[in-house]
Amino acid sequence: MIRSSLLVFLLMPLMAHAQFTYTMDQQIVVQGTDGNALAMPWAGGLNAAQYNAMDLNHDGKDDLVLFDRMADKVITFLNQNNQYHYAPEYEVFFPAEISNWLQLRDHNCDGKKDIFTGHQLGMRVYTNVTPEGGAPAWKEFLFHAGPGASKTEVLLSKGFSVLKVNLQIQSDDVPAIIDADGDGDLDIFNIQYASSGVEFHKNLSIEKGWSCDSLDFERQTRTWGNFRECGCGVIALHGEDCPAAGRVKHAGGKSLLSIDLNGDKQLDLIFSEATCTQLFQLVNEGTLENPAINKYSTFPAIQPANIVVYPGAYYEDVDFDGAKDLIATPNGFTREFLSADYTQSNLFYKNTGTTANPAFSLVKRNFLQEHMIDVGDNAVPAFADLDGDGDFDMIISSYTSGTLRSSIFLYENIGTPAEPAFRLVTKDYLFLSFSSFYNMKVQFADVNNDNAQDLVFTATLLNNNVTDLYAILNKGRDVFDFNDQPIVNMNFDLTFSENINVVDIDSDGYEDLLVGRGNGALQYWKNNGTPGQFGFTLVDDTYLGLTSSVLRQNPACAVADLDADGTLDLIYGDQTGILKIVRDFRNASDADAEDATTSVVFNPLITDQNPYMEQDLGGRIWPTVVNLFNSTKPAIVTGNVMGGVTVLKNDEGQALPKEPVVEIYPNPVSKTQTLNIKVDRTAIVQILSPLGQQLSQPTRLQAHQRYQYQLPSLSAGLYLLKFTVGNNTQVKRLVITN
Repeated sequence: MIRSSLLVFLLMPLMAHAQFTYTMDQQIVVQGTDGNALAMPWAGGLNAAQYNAMDLNHDGKDDLVLFDRMADKVITFLNQNNQYHYAPEYEVFFPAEISNWLQLRDHNCDGKKDIFTGHQLGMRVYTNVTPEGGAPAWKEFLFHAGPGASKTEVLLSKGFSVLKVNLQIQSDDVPAIIDADGDGDLDIFNIQYASSGVEFHKNLSIEKGWSCDSLDFERQTRTWGNFRECGCGVIALHGEDCPAAGRVKHAGGKSLLSIDLNGDKQLDLIFSEATCTQLFQLVNEGTLENPAINKYSTFPAIQPANIVVYPGAYYEDVDFDGAKDLIATPNGFTREFLSADYTQSNLFYKNTGTTANPAFSLVKRNFLQEHMIDVGDNAVPAFADLDGDGDFDMIISSYTSGTLRSSIFLYENIGTPAEPAFRLVTKDYLFLSFSSFYNMKVQFADVNNDNAQDLVFTATLLNNNVTDLYAILNKGRDVFDFNDQPIVNMNFDLTFSENINVVDIDSDGYEDLLVGRGNGALQYWKNNGTPGQFGFTLVDDTYLGLTSSVLRQNPACAVADLDADGTLDLIYGDQTGILKIVRDFRNASDADAEDATTSVVFNPLITDQNPYMEQDLGGRIWPTVVNLFNSTKPAIVTGNVMGGVTVLKNDEGQALPKEPVVEIYPNPVSKTQTLNIKVDRTAIVQILSPLGQQLSQPTRLQAHQRYQYQLPSLSAGLYLLKFTVGNNTQVKRLVITN
């Protein structure tokens, strides 16, 4: 099924989406520590990107289409005045079935790039059928196995028998697809599974007098170049056996790039494998039909690529000078080593020669990433007014960020409550990198019931690889104060990939837990309500009917009133990258959760039907909710597996009224009751006597959250509640009874 088919809403009333409609906002300025603004801060980060060029907007210039293997996501950038700009509106038009790898090649000679990608049985092809001036569109190419046989979606090639069979590609291999013989149709190099030799599949469409779109392949050899890989950096040449210390193996993935490295008009190979950190060049001193590979070496010769996780090489002009450049990136599906630095995982080697006779020079290790918020991988954002200036600051935790340990990036809001702007203050907020944690995921919640938001996080310890729930208690009231506060273990174990959201589920004033388990289930754990202690009891191990499912793993939740109707909504994400929203979740049924709203992101390219659709926000995602724009409806901010952050601005939200809207109930309230307070923006509350005497410590309230305020010991009578918002104050009367 093509992603664009998600646009069909004929059976879905538009009102079902009215409360939850968002625009991907890329206008918020973000500065680095040097004060310079990032060009595209909200593009979402990169980990294991595969590079392709394609004209997306029909302006005659090549844009960029990336496929990030770790996120399983297509990422699109437009070339505007020789600068790349993130353009997520194009992503949804690419087939959802793209997997393992993506190569854009023109297979039918019509000047439009077609799709070659992985399949569980080999590879598949989509033909570009984009209408003139329209959004990208694709048609799956079906192959003929032979007379009487049904068509198949898997690319076929004739072997040494008369039959055509699947051209098999291991899931973590990357083939080389190129017109190798210069006849106008595309040929294929791939790694042969059993021997780790290179197969060459020649496209015979032109030779048979057919058009180049026929894709009629025949394997020419299983040992092109007569070499075999024996281990990392060990290659047996001239058909020789592997040395005694090495052996032919294909346990890990292998990647091929076929280009002319030395200008002799013969194709050479750039080779890598999953257990290696480097690329290797195999220069062909013969011809295509009779290759002579007599040596191999690390590549490029000067400043060779060195990537902790399985490097891959891609050849595209990314600096707009007309010569194709080399980009080297990790090629793994998941993080395998703590030492991998995904903040600098896109190595750009500028071609100082020509496309026909290249020469490569390393320019930077963070190509494109340098213009984004990118904390490495598994970015989890959280927001609070940390400096007490009336607007929301942002922190982002990561799995690791260039070291073996996690740290927290702090971005101060240097804008206003309605027009945010952020500046990176530190990459190690509270110096948590010294605490031997990795795999950290942060949030703010009042876990000790003192009306102050604490810093809460899950993390895994390096020394034992055990993952727990932790808190650093906030000893401040009107400001956040974590100075000299210890890290408290809340004694709730989970596996390293699972997620916790701290939230009051049953409205009893104590923070409970929503736990997203690895099997896809969502659990509700009730807070035992013992002052000074942390304890939780499992109430529902399939909360809202969200049971185990291979289609939903490790759900990550947030809770907030998204549509300003006075009830709390549940937002969750998983490995699909798509947000799910359950309206009024406390009163929702299992059916409501099963039919959660997902088509919520506006796409400006859709003009003939409902423009709100599902959008992959970065593979695995972690949502949070914050009123960034001082609006009647808050924004949703998501972090993702690629280390980046996306902002979804509610496009139905209106500017907040000049005066804060404050709710207090019950009023009158007895001395033994809990007072409920809710404000529509961040505020500080304090109890005063009728003469203005301060009777309580100031307490910070977050916007749109109901606080169960614990009254100090006071006699029955009339009191004042003073609310401070920025430089403005508002006073409400409060009556306390016996």
